[in-house]
Amino acid sequence: MSEHWKKYKSLAEMIRAQAEKSPNRLALVARSAAGQEQRLSYAQMVWQGEKFAQGLKQIGASERDHIGIALDNKSAYEAIVTLLACAFGGMVCVPINARFAEEEFLHALTLADIRFVVCDGITGPRIEAVRGKAPMLEKILLAGGAPGDSIILWNDVYGRAQRTEAIWPQRHHEDISEILFTSGTTSRPKAAQMSHRSALASAYGFADAMSLRQGDVYQSFFPFFTTACLRCVLYPSWFVGATAVVDPELNVADILGRMERERTTTYIGVPSFYIFMLEKYQDLNRDLSALRIINAGGAAMPAELTRRLLEAFPDLDVRQTYGQTEGGPCGTVLVGEEALAHIGSSGVPWVETDLRIGDDNVEDVLAGAVGEIAVRSPSLFSGYYKNEEATREALKDGWLLSGDLGKRDEGGYLYVVDRKKDMVIRGGHNIGTQEVEAVLLRYEGVEEVAVIGIPHDKLGEDLLAVMTVAPGAQVDTDKIREFCADKLADFKIPRRFEIIAEMPRSPMGKILKTELRATYKNLVMAKAS
Repeated sequence: MSEHWKKYKSLAEMIRAQAEKSPNRLALVARSAAGQEQRLSYAQMVWQGEKFAQGLKQIGASERDHIGIALDNKSAYEAIVTLLACAFGGMVCVPINARFAEEEFLHALTLADIRFVVCDGITGPRIEAVRGKAPMLEKILLAGGAPGDSIILWNDVYGRAQRTEAIWPQRHHEDISEILFTSGTTSRPKAAQMSHRSALASAYGFADAMSLRQGDVYQSFFPFFTTACLRCVLYPSWFVGATAVVDPELNVADILGRMERERTTTYIGVPSFYIFMLEKYQDLNRDLSALRIINAGGAAMPAELTRRLLEAFPDLDVRQTYGQTEGGPCGTVLVGEEALAHIGSSGVPWVETDLRIGDDNVEDVLAGAVGEIAVRSPSLFSGYYKNEEATREALKDGWLLSGDLGKRDEGGYLYVVDRKKDMVIRGGHNIGTQEVEAVLLRYEGVEEVAVIGIPHDKLGEDLLAVMTVAPGAQVDTDKIREFCADKLADFKIPRRFEIIAEMPRSPMGKILKTELRATYKNLVMAKAS
């Protein structure tokens, strides 16, 4: 690429550079909380971001404050303008999963020391319910709806802002730009600190992995609060001067219509989306002739699905990427011409990323041997906020230990074998099973629980909770789901439960989830046949 990420010191500098170079080029298409499509040029994006930054400061926000954003893609416009305001105003953006339950919101607000939070009519009541327990939270800004006694309107803050020729704070590579929550693979989500260096390096790396170029239209339904949206869509688009299109919701018919209207050239989703896409495409007869690259992240792309996509779109480049939140992202990419030649592979490391398959000392193992996947890249996170112990466990001599097990062939292609971490990827959502287990164990009568992933034809994986119950206890699974409703996001609540007499155990007494996965995978496959 003509411009390397080291040319810029911060996200703000990168975005302003694009605005100076191509002020009228379309930078963003996103829906507002009012249901209107917003189309911003690079110049407009800078202007609105700076204006809202001044609005935040006028209501008391300061440099380096943590600004929470609990919005889904139906309010992506307000979410992204707030993100830009943080970049220009020297504040730290903290995206929060809009589907969190009350307890999850409280954990996020408290862990990340959030002073201001932007929400909507759906997330607002859940945040209001716990605000008294969040010691740092001062103000709640509402995108859409009516203000309450302690809530102010996002539009009012934006509308009253006096955009003057302010002296904007300078940020540098090691300054923190965002805090992103992990999937909670070890009981509760951790707060990963992401630097401007990480943001710029991942923008450059992912743009290269996706062969993005100026004038591309890059579209995705990934929710705003995810690494996938910020660091796999928005930042790479703005790095090269492309247009980022944010789908307001996962509606395949609407998405295909938007792809036709916007002349989308690049799309990123999860494998399950492409299954639904193939089901709808022929019936809807949409013109997708501009589409040249699609990418699957979040889960492995089945070989049969790749074949079907190439049959439907012969000129399409079907790619796959592998990475994680703490990587910024960084990982591997498998380009289209290699997809069928390396079935099951996640590809090779992308630019400025080193990869090892190692033992516990991060020493390389031989080709074909299974070990823990470790990566090294300038896009790595800076450590977990207020958790030095977890940081030391994740980062070893500059290497990020992924928690995933994999192997490489002689050509250097990565094959993800299993998860050292206990995580299920359901329809693109990363779910830490220990977090779910901790909630289920609070239900009266449940003695032990093991949450595992089982195959699902469209979602990739689904959640199964295997439980043992106390003698004589009557456990109603419908009531368990109701019990979980205010404690877990809906996508984390198991749809299926199995009660067994005894858990399989190792000689050390640990529950053998590998045996449970094998047992229930076989049962699922037997039922399917």
